[in-house]
Order: sequence, then structure tokens, then C-alpha cells
Amino acid sequence: MVRTMERIKGKSVRLFDMIIDAGCSFPCPACGDRLGNERNVFCSSCLDNLLLIRPPRCPGCGGNLDGVLQYCSRCMQFEKRPWRGALALFELRGTGRHLVHRFKFRDAPGLARPFAALAEQLLIESNFSIDLIVPVPLHWSRRWSRGYNQAGLLCNELSRRVGVPDYPVLRRVKRTRQQSTLTREQRLKNLDGAFAVKPGVSLGGKSLLLVDDVITTGVTLGAATTTLLENGADAVYILVIGRR
Repeated sequence: MVRTMERIKGKSVRLFDMIIDAGCSFPCPACGDRLGNERNVFCSSCLDNLLLIRPPRCPGCGGNLDGVLQYCSRCMQFEKRPWRGALALFELRGTGRHLVHRFKFRDAPGLARPFAALAEQLLIESNFSIDLIVPVPLHWSRRWSRGYNQAGLLCNELSRRVGVPDYPVLRRVKRTRQQSTLTREQRLKNLDGAFAVKPGVSLGGKSLLLVDDVITTGVTLGAATTTLLENGADAVYILVIGRR
């Protein structure tokens, strides 16, 4: 009975979406210009202004490779990354930086949808084989003040698009300072012991996609990845919206 009701509900939602799509035009989530009958996507002009990252991509940060080596020159400055591969939607400058700032700090949760549309295409193009999608968590106090976890919203939308379960298995057990104001050494100390896997969770043999909004030095994603691997994950890949 429950599954039957879920199927009916799902069909009703799809029918409602079809009716809305047929009779409405929708604004670009970035600039507000009307797009016609496409929802939750950026217009061509805004896409042109985003510094989208194209292959070949650096497996350390998801950015463009800038030489003949396996990793980009920035990632070569750091120790070996604990993840197997990385995807980033765009460079965090100009329009992209403005959109990520809106998404994080200016109560614009709806941007998760167009970001997820871009992320879906990257995953289709990649050779990542993933079982679960995991958001990098916020500390409860920061989530309460912000109202939502932007990485969690992106995971929800991406999961719905690609059919891979969204699995918020990580928790932040330590309130940390804002990473953007710290040196790399301070970031490492700041995140020591910051993450834990929820009790009773089994990650044995699972391949995970770890999702966050931004990568700068990779310290936050490294700490979260190490926690997942230490708790049985077979492999971790990362996906971020912006590469700083």
C-alpha cells in the first residue's frame, strides 16, 4: 500500500510539473531573464560568464591541467590527495564567485538545482563509479544560523538527477573557524578531529562521491575523505561547485 501511494504521488508530481512547464516561462536563476519552458538552468549568457572547467581536469582539484604532469601546478604544492578523482564546475571568479556567495550566505537555496544540472553532466562525462553521494556537513550551530547546508542541498538535487542515493553519513563534531581566513597550517590544525561517521553506519566496499561547495587548498575535503576511508569506504571521489 505504501509503495502504491508513493507511485501515485510520484506520477502526480510529474503531471503537475508537465502542466507547469507547458504553461509557464521560467527565469534564469542567475540574472532573472526569461528562458521559455526550461526550469532551473542558467541562460546561455550566464553560462558564457561562468568559467566552466573543461577536460582534461586535474584529479587533485578538478581544475584545468596547466602542464604535462598528472596534477596541476597548484596541487603539486601539496601532499598526495586521499581521493581518487575530482570534478569542479567552474573557477571561483566573477559570476561564479558571486553565485556561490549567494548560495552560501544570502539565502538562495534554489541555486542547488542549476548547480546540480551542471554537476550531472560532469558525472556523465566522468568515469567515476559511485554507490553513494555524501555531503560535507556543517556544524549544527552554523547550519542553524544559515538555515541549510548548501552541500546537502546540492547532494539532494544531484541524487534525484542521477539516481544514486544521497547518504549524509558524516557529522561535524567540532565547531571550526572559517577556513578562508587561515593559512594552510592553521587549516590543518583547525580540522583535526572535526569529522566523524555517524554511529552504526557501514561503508565497507562502497565508492563515495563527497560533495562540497568550494575547494581551495583541499584541507577540508582531505579531512572528510580520510574519515570516510578510515571507516571502511573503498574509494572517495570529490565534486565541488567552485575551484578557488
